[in-house]
Amino acid sequence: MTDISRRNFVTVGAAFAGVASAMGSGVQAVRAAGGGNGFMAASAGGPDGPDGPGPNRHKAPGLQGICALCEVTGGGEKVYGIAAEYDAAIDPASLTHDTYTTSVFPAAQGFFAGMPHEPDKNDTTAAPKPRPVVAIYTSDGPAIRPDRQSVTGRYVITEFRHDPDLSVPTIDSDRVTLTQDKSVRTTGGVVYAASKTVWSNAGRRGNRVAIRGVDAWEQHHWWWDDTRSAWLEYSIYLPKSFLAEGGENRAYPLVLAVTHSGTSPDGTCAQTLTEQCIASIWSLPEEQERHECVVITPRYERTTMNDYWEHTSDVENTYRLVESLLGNTWNYGNPNLDDRRDKILKIDPKRVYCTGWSMGAMTSLWLMAKHPQTFAAGLIIAGQQRPGDLVPLAGQKVLIITGSEDDKATPWNEKCIPVWEQAGSRVVRPAERLDPALIFPLDRQQKLTDQVNSYLAHDANITFLTFEGVDHMGSARKFFYIKAARDWLFRQVKA
Repeated sequence: MTDISRRNFVTVGAAFAGVASAMGSGVQAVRAAGGGNGFMAASAGGPDGPDGPGPNRHKAPGLQGICALCEVTGGGEKVYGIAAEYDAAIDPASLTHDTYTTSVFPAAQGFFAGMPHEPDKNDTTAAPKPRPVVAIYTSDGPAIRPDRQSVTGRYVITEFRHDPDLSVPTIDSDRVTLTQDKSVRTTGGVVYAASKTVWSNAGRRGNRVAIRGVDAWEQHHWWWDDTRSAWLEYSIYLPKSFLAEGGENRAYPLVLAVTHSGTSPDGTCAQTLTEQCIASIWSLPEEQERHECVVITPRYERTTMNDYWEHTSDVENTYRLVESLLGNTWNYGNPNLDDRRDKILKIDPKRVYCTGWSMGAMTSLWLMAKHPQTFAAGLIIAGQQRPGDLVPLAGQKVLIITGSEDDKATPWNEKCIPVWEQAGSRVVRPAERLDPALIFPLDRQQKLTDQVNSYLAHDANITFLTFEGVDHMGSARKFFYIKAARDWLFRQVKA
């Protein structure tokens, strides 16, 4: 764990200053705090109902409302663009980069994604800051298109510049504004004139937001055991092929992604998915295309494991959750959605993986040590345990990644090496310190991939890699983006 913990990090909240009176008619419907396909959103009709990112019920002809388009990164949730929804398909030829003025409210003073008792990032007194448009196109839904090419649709997407270093901490709230400065034309030839109306995505029940890869999760599920009066809240991502016809006949890999103490005790299910990429990176569309899997992440009400090696019952309850899914009886998919109602989810028992950062990595190490027959492999980012408790890892498949400036995770794992080797484990611990500058941008990782794969090629039980100059907090923001590490995890299959 880091010296800057949720218990001693001091944040300064800012009072909320309402801006609705300064805005135009805005949107009437917004995404609820639960978001996505979870039960909170389902009660209001799911992502396309009153609490979803779209579409709106038509009002007068023209602009109907706006939606912030967000992405969860290692540095937290960032605004990547704004979707402007119209009542009719828009002709992309009528759009230019200066058709709109677009702005994003900065996060509240003192907000730092994943830290304790942080202020609501939307409770800010700061004015919205203009955000230049680098791409503009039409679409059939409120989402950024990777090719930035127009398709026929009622949504105009104004896309912002994305920082290629996804570890940079966010400075964004998810409140945005938009003004239509120039006329736009529908595909039917109707012209919607420019207007001075300032549109906001704020509404009565929150802000209207679409988060790529996150809105597809189901939140607010509970594992429970009435015999022990025990329960555990969690979120689950269900693969697209499971939601397709016949998907219940397939068996899927399972990734248990345990987040950090920064999302407990004052966190929510949404925060476990948005304040770091620990869980949500596995559900991104491009990642699912490469490694389709079920992903679960627990939401704890307290720190589950501390620096004294003490832990709560939630650690074992997390294993019970995994065990229940392995029973192939899980049929709690959202009852309000036809594509998952009453389907029984099947998990491949040879392909169960765990991962986590900090407290989540400590929890993952403990679970692998106590239940060595369950997990095919573990990806451990900046976590540590007492060496004597980790002897059972000697025969398992584990990839540990730390930073050289992490004064707990790195030295404690080094103390484990002789314990593992004495137990018959083959450990690869290179003296070389890897360069974190090779992680970003993501499309230029070949040198890093070659380096990491050269160590993984030894097919050791435990591979322990360290990056130069990275501290504990930096490890969460950077290391989950190491493609070679994620690929290695899915190559492991339990005998």
